[in-house]
Amino acid sequence: MAIFKSQNPENIPKYDKGYWHSKTPQERLSAALQLILHAKEIYSANPLNPPLDNGTRIFKSRTPIKRRKG
Repeated sequence: MAIFKSQNPENIPKYDKGYWHSKTPQERLSAALQLILHAKEIYSANPLNPPLDNGTRIFKSRTPIKRRKG
């Protein structure tokens, strides 16, 4: 299942919105857990970030990874 994230809801096709809303609450929680785990993997991949604690606080990357433009 592909999950698209956007700050602008108009960027998400209506099919995806319908698909998401057709899921049960348990399926939505499962998808949210997958997103959280993936975000933690991305965060810990940058060796300049401090280690995460046991889920009591959310850290943002202090030293962002440079990305290609365009």
